[in-house]
Formats: sequence, C-alpha cells, structure tokens
Amino acid sequence: MKNKFYLLFIFFILNCSGIEAQNKILNIDAIIQKEAISKKNILIFFHMTHCGYCKRMEEKTFKDNDIQQSIKNNFVFVDINIDDTKEKLLFNNSSYSKKEFANELDVDFFPTVLFLDRESEVIYTSRGYRKVQKFKKILEYIETKSFEKIDFFDFYKAK
Repeated sequence: MKNKFYLLFIFFILNCSGIEAQNKILNIDAIIQKEAISKKNILIFFHMTHCGYCKRMEEKTFKDNDIQQSIKNNFVFVDINIDDTKEKLLFNNSSYSKKEFANELDVDFFPTVLFLDRESEVIYTSRGYRKVQKFKKILEYIETKSFEKIDFFDFYKAK
C-alpha cells in the first residue's frame, strides 16, 4: 500500500512540474525594456531542431570567439527553437507559441537571425546559414548603425 501511495505521489509531482514547464513564458517585451537603458539591440536566432544549417550556425558561427564577444558587448541574444512547444512568448503585449512568433515576424526560413531595435522594430534580417566572416560583417553593420544610411550589400562591398 505504501508503494502505491509513493508511486501516486511521484506521478502527481511529475504531472505538476510538466504543467509548470508548459506555462513557461519568455517575455521579449521585458528584455527589450531592460536593454533600452544599455542601448543594446536584440539579436533573435530562429532555428529548428533537425535543421543541418541551423546546427552548423550554432556550432561554427556562434562558437567563434570574435562573434561571441561582439554579441556579448553589443546585443542581447534570444534563442528561439520553433520546435519547442513548452515555452510561450510575450511580444508587443501578445502571447505566442514560438512557431506563431516566427510567423508573426515573417520568419519562414531557417536559420534566420533578426535584429530588433529598442522600439521592437526589425532593423535587419539575415536568412540562411552565415559563415563566420560574413556574420561578423553583419554584426558590424548593426553595431555601427550603418543600416540607417546604407544597404548591407554596399556596406559589405566597401569593406
């Protein structure tokens, strides 16, 4: 009898923790508000679990020391795996699943990196896998606010 009660208790605890995990919320509005003071832009990395190019971007591009340092100093990194169904997002006072959030921002190709300003506006979109050197240029383009004056391709050619 004790064992049955013990098993029932463990089952109850596991179910409760599962409910809690499903109600987890990533508040992007709060992240943007917090970082408005620090003057950092938001870098959102959209990817999928079984996407080869997404994994390559995670394992190569984002592991580069210069890229890591640039992101740490100038951006707030938000990781969005759209296959994760347990976590919801809050953005512009609306709740989304990760997949709904990607659709809301017209992200339909993976990997995609979006850069948001402190007013929640998309300032640049990078679709597809980017090698280290090209991604460094993209980060520099955003860091220097060159997107306000020049197209990325002109910026890239000039460098």
